[in-house]
Amino acid sequence: MIAQIRKDWLTARKEKRSAEAALLSTLVSEITMVGKNDGNRETTKEETLKIIKKFLQNVEEIIKIKREQESDAAGEEQEKEWLVRYLPKQMSEDELVKAIQAIVEELPEKSMKVMGAVMGQLQKKYAGLYDGKSAAKLVKQALMS
Repeated sequence: MIAQIRKDWLTARKEKRSAEAALLSTLVSEITMVGKNDGNRETTKEETLKIIKKFLQNVEEIIKIKREQESDAAGEEQEKEWLVRYLPKQMSEDELVKAIQAIVEELPEKSMKVMGAVMGQLQKKYAGLYDGKSAAKLVKQALMS
């Protein structure tokens, strides 16, 4: 994944798409630093996804603020498009519900005490493929029913 981001960054630089090149340059730097700061190793795919999601969250915050102020957020919308293309296809809500139900059915008890275990199994099996807040809400519903 990092190789693809670097390739896209070089292409953006060569084609003089400066805004995209600047975003990807910053993204590559952040991704690379995570591994380097932790024993001078390669950054993992999970860490890379986490950084991309962090960038995306920041861009979405800026878009929200600009919309509230009735300002133009076209540049940020474009940045969001550039970032989203690196994320794996996210699970639909139905797919997430089914995955959660399968995990909950394997547990000896159904109570809020095991929420952490359910979330841990979900993370282990489907890392990066779902929104954590949505998953937590759905896990609570599954454990309460």
